[in-house]
Amino acid sequence: MHADTSVFDLTPRPVTQLDITGTDTLVFAGGGNRCMWQAGLMSHLLEAGWRLPAQLVGTSAGAGVATALIAGKAAEGLQACKALYASNPSMVDFSDLWRGRLGFAHEHIFPAWVASYLNESNFEALRNAPSRLRVAFARPSPILGLHLSTLAGTLAYMVDKHISNSIHPRLPTLLGLKLGFMNLHDCTSAAQAQNLISAAAAAPPFMRVRQVAGHAALDGGFVDNAPIGSIGQAAHTKPRTLVLLTRFYPKLPQWFSWRGCNYWQPSQKIPVSTWDCTPKTTIQAAFDLGLHDAKQALAGLRWR
Repeated sequence: MHADTSVFDLTPRPVTQLDITGTDTLVFAGGGNRCMWQAGLMSHLLEAGWRLPAQLVGTSAGAGVATALIAGKAAEGLQACKALYASNPSMVDFSDLWRGRLGFAHEHIFPAWVASYLNESNFEALRNAPSRLRVAFARPSPILGLHLSTLAGTLAYMVDKHISNSIHPRLPTLLGLKLGFMNLHDCTSAAQAQNLISAAAAAPPFMRVRQVAGHAALDGGFVDNAPIGSIGQAAHTKPRTLVLLTRFYPKLPQWFSWRGCNYWQPSQKIPVSTWDCTPKTTIQAAFDLGLHDAKQALAGLRWR
């Protein structure tokens, strides 16, 4: 048997024909409001007849979008997000100011958004859906502790974004942070499932740290914004994986293959602020760009 050298490929290679019909693992990168690009992209592909694969992996808002797609409520999720933002005048939450506490509106907006498409009315259907979601979150370094791990993860994120510009950074794991995974269908109640999705997006100071399986959990983006760590890459077991990125890498093609996985990135920088949750936030533009990119893919010769 010859070794699979694709997992050692250090250079992303352009993909001229993206065979998503052969995908059996779909990864949703995090990215806050940018994840609405994923919602628009997948909404159009599903309307065109494609089906979600058996395994989905996601973190942060990407896990939220994946859940909405499994529930068949991507459009409702978009409208719920727009309504929540429309009623929120500021990113800062002044509600507890009289108690000496000043927080961010994300703390109540994100869980409310998740609850709009994941609740008691459809929880059992989600658990029994043919597509299963593995939610990725970050575990703090046992040496650094929670607060220093949060700081280290934030600094690693900034280095990744502004200096190294890597897709899967190594610095967070070198600092002792690790990815944890939990299957959404292993949750026993809608409240537990809602907490899991919120924990995967818990990025202090915007959102408080939550508990998953009795331990602190942070936004998975502190370790890897496109969490493929749970996907086996052995030559005889490697799944056909497609990663939906939300960050635009101008030096890379829209579709490319790297280390045994296929990647699909936006055709341009997604026109929305990552963290803004006020009425001026252009989440519809992010969703529409996803629709556009999906339509272009379906119409082009590179589609099969």
